[in-house]
Amino acid sequence: MIYTDSRYATGIIDYKNDSRLNKNQLSVYRLFPQAKYTFLTYTWTSEDRIDLISFEFLGSPNLWWKIMDINPEIVNPFNIAPGTVIRIPSA
Repeated sequence: MIYTDSRYATGIIDYKNDSRLNKNQLSVYRLFPQAKYTFLTYTWTSEDRIDLISFEFLGSPNLWWKIMDINPEIVNPFNIAPGTVIRIPSA
């Protein structure tokens, strides 16, 4: 279920074949914002967590997804290598 206030609410819902399971899976594809962001850069350390960085720079730990939106090359927000330079959108 996708709630109306979810960032996936306006996404594209489609069935795609999951080759690992050899069956169709329901998926939601979210379109990334096309707006130009102004951002800061931050070098990730081994002590960092995405929610804490979100709280520090954006004012809420629940806005971590905004950091992920501007860094689509990061696949797993819970496994960012120390030394990685990430972009943080200006609040």
